Amino acid sequence: MVAMVAVQDNPLAGLPIIRPETHGRHSLSERAGLKFRDQLRRQRELGAKLTADFALDGHLRMSPAEVLAWHYDPTLWRRPVQSPPSGVWRTWFLLGGRGAGKTYAGSIAVIEEAQADPEARILIVGPTDSEIRKTQLEGPSGILSLAPPWFRPVHRRSKRTLDFPNGAKAFYVPAQNPDKLRGYNVSVVWADEIVAWKKSPEEVYRECRRVARIQTSRMRAQGLPARLIITTTPNPNPLFREILSDRDGLVLACSSTFDNAANLDGKYIAYARRLQNTTIGRREFHGELLFLEDACLYGKVDWNASRVESVEAIAPREGKPLFDKLVVSVDPATGEKKDSDLHGIVVEGIREEADGLLHTYVLQDASLRSPEPTTWAQAAVDALHRWEHLAPKRKAFIFAETNTGGSLVKNVIRSVDGKVKVKGMRAMQSKAERAAPVSAMAEARLVHMVGKHHRLEEQLAKFTGQDGGHGRDDRADAFAWPIYLYVCPKRQNAGVAGRPAEAQEDEDDE
Repeated sequence: MVAMVAVQDNPLAGLPIIRPETHGRHSLSERAGLKFRDQLRRQRELGAKLTADFALDGHLRMSPAEVLAWHYDPTLWRRPVQSPPSGVWRTWFLLGGRGAGKTYAGSIAVIEEAQADPEARILIVGPTDSEIRKTQLEGPSGILSLAPPWFRPVHRRSKRTLDFPNGAKAFYVPAQNPDKLRGYNVSVVWADEIVAWKKSPEEVYRECRRVARIQTSRMRAQGLPARLIITTTPNPNPLFREILSDRDGLVLACSSTFDNAANLDGKYIAYARRLQNTTIGRREFHGELLFLEDACLYGKVDWNASRVESVEAIAPREGKPLFDKLVVSVDPATGEKKDSDLHGIVVEGIREEADGLLHTYVLQDASLRSPEPTTWAQAAVDALHRWEHLAPKRKAFIFAETNTGGSLVKNVIRSVDGKVKVKGMRAMQSKAERAAPVSAMAEARLVHMVGKHHRLEEQLAKFTGQDGGHGRDDRADAFAWPIYLYVCPKRQNAGVAGRPAEAQEDEDDE
């Protein structure tokens, strides 16, 4: 039995949903371990003598074959939320926070489907071909890593197939062109991280639904329909609304990052806990699907709560500069922008505080309007010279987005001062994608305005990151870049949806 959600004006209302609160937080092995721990505690309380024989011979000793079977038995290791729904269903929609174990759940579901049905034909869809191989197939929670040695499929890279020993077969296709899915005829589809599908995501989803159309002999005998497994971090976009609108055989499952904390890096969990109550944190870590939120990404940030009166009010560090890194961030204007002669220039200092997390201090908004490139370049250089003494010499530099002008942007800065350190990056993601994790850090009071920066704060309060959104983005994007690149954790536990910029800094700037 699954819990029912019934919230007025909520797209989830009335849907069956599996949650840790209703179905349990622990796997069978975890429950057994907890029970064994309680037994030992009771023995100690009773004054019983504990021996190694009692702890090991009487409870844990297994043959090598039993250890192997135990290790590869998913029913012992997965949490209830990671288990496919019981009964007859068409769509299992698993929403989870970053690192919640979504890929593990999808991989195990595919392996079990193949084991149970030699006629199974399974389609695996992910954001890109590279991500499918790196995450869904070869990663630590991928199919090739989790399949037991006696049922490990042969990976035929040239054909993009997995051939299982019993005849079951899986195909994989990136979610980059819906036409590439045409022609497949499968019994199960596993769609991973739909939040990271960039090209025609709704049409790719519809094609996934169209190709899931066959019933094997086993499925017909058991009355099972062709099925779709979706594992993803949530995002309140049109694709999610479309999935939720088709309620026939739809079962949701929700899991948070913290449900899987034992398997994640401690620093990452500390970062997640700090951000968990922010708008982005509720979605990215608790796996909540929030539809009725303010479109302005920084709309819930209380800058006064984290504001620092002046640079002098920042606690000095004995034997160390005030900041670990100092960045003069430049968002050069382009001819496509309204008032295109306004250039965003924001200075930020970054350092680790006593809480073990990186904090950002906004020192100056030097944005200006000028049709001459050398004017904004001079302003950026002047800002660097004003603040560079507060960080190690090699850690103070100018950063500039190079989408417009490429290396010319860096050359303009160097024409003003050839000795300054300049880094550049070509953006491979939208302004909203950069701003989302930054706004979460600001909500969590990890970003501090030093003094008041009225125009920057006004622009952030209206910033949506979308075409046609409120306000311009010159200051806002310059503000977001350093935090996105150098403060937001690299998040090895985050999965594809959580990785920072796809582009890399220019090699000559390392």
